[in-house]
Amino acid sequence: MYKPIYIFIGLRYLWNPHLPNFKKIITILSILGISVGISSTIITISIINGFQNKFRNDILSFIPHVIITSKSRSVNKLHFPKEILKLKNIEQITDFVSKKVIIENKNEINIGEIIGIEAKNKKILENYGIKNSSYTLNSRKYNIIIGSELAKKLHVHINDKIKLIVLPFSKRNLLKNYLNIRLFTITGIFSTNNEVDEYQILMNQKNALNFLNYDKYHITGWRIWLKDPFILNVQKIKKLNKNFIILDWKMKKGEFFKAMQIEKYIMLFFFILILLVAGFNIVTSLTMNVLDKKNNISIFQSQGLSRYKIMLIFVVLGSTISVVGNLVGTIISIILIFQKDFLNFLIKIFFIDIEIPIKVLPIQILIINLISVFFTILSTLYPIWYAIKSTPARILSDE
Repeated sequence: MYKPIYIFIGLRYLWNPHLPNFKKIITILSILGISVGISSTIITISIINGFQNKFRNDILSFIPHVIITSKSRSVNKLHFPKEILKLKNIEQITDFVSKKVIIENKNEINIGEIIGIEAKNKKILENYGIKNSSYTLNSRKYNIIIGSELAKKLHVHINDKIKLIVLPFSKRNLLKNYLNIRLFTITGIFSTNNEVDEYQILMNQKNALNFLNYDKYHITGWRIWLKDPFILNVQKIKKLNKNFIILDWKMKKGEFFKAMQIEKYIMLFFFILILLVAGFNIVTSLTMNVLDKKNNISIFQSQGLSRYKIMLIFVVLGSTISVVGNLVGTIISIILIFQKDFLNFLIKIFFIDIEIPIKVLPIQILIINLISVFFTILSTLYPIWYAIKSTPARILSDE
């Protein structure tokens, strides 16, 4: 006989050759319920993580997470709000020049957005795949780099010239803020595989300031990149300085972010529902075991086995079901995740034709398993209470 005895008895109650078929079915259904809940939750959370990671790398690396500017879209760069430096989540702060312009090329007219970039800011340029910035964004020449999709719309290539038209800043004073038109040479075409390819025009910051008629020391504002853009408290930033307008990435991309958050909550809700069903099966299985083995329990008590150890028998029984279910569910989910092509094939058959990004976080798998074990142990409380509430003499006297 194994030691300690409550583990031996608990495992015997879980599965043995003499166990009735109905109890075996209940046990198997409990394990399958937990396995399905665990595997579906891990796979879904990993897919949501994949989309968040893709969103972070493909979109949030090209747009600022926070913009500090003014109503006029012109601020003195010497008046930088130093209070912002107190924030802990900041990765990079750069000043910037930006404005929407009209693009004209022969018979093609489109709308674009000038982004003034300093050639020394290599980190931002590397995100666009730009290496030789000293040539492509030379301040002595009016050169620009445009997105691949914008180039297709305009039917232009490298070394072609396009006309950029800046509308006046204000309708009230058209004489001061006059229309500005200039020819620019395309010295590069970037491709990031996201929407910035459709409208962004990269230009040397000095040229952008001159072309957009900014006053000396004035810029559009400051762009802030965060270490984790999903951890963002705009109200906290606004409280630090109320003289500027604070814009964050959620204003433009917030709907996608909210959709991912809602999907996580819905998945958590279904996960809890599945666990509740599995927990109900465990309660049923353990209660049946208690009713069937109440004579044995009374004998164990009369032989000196404490109520605490009897309680541990059913804790072992319930937790074993949970551990086996968690293990099976985790293994199934990991196999499907690593068989990414097969998983994408299934999604294309039943849902939509799209390449699904997946990112696995071990800490999330651990948390999901711990939550499952916790719920399972909770489901053993009623059978445990029922098993230890009666005295051995009363039970045996009824026989």
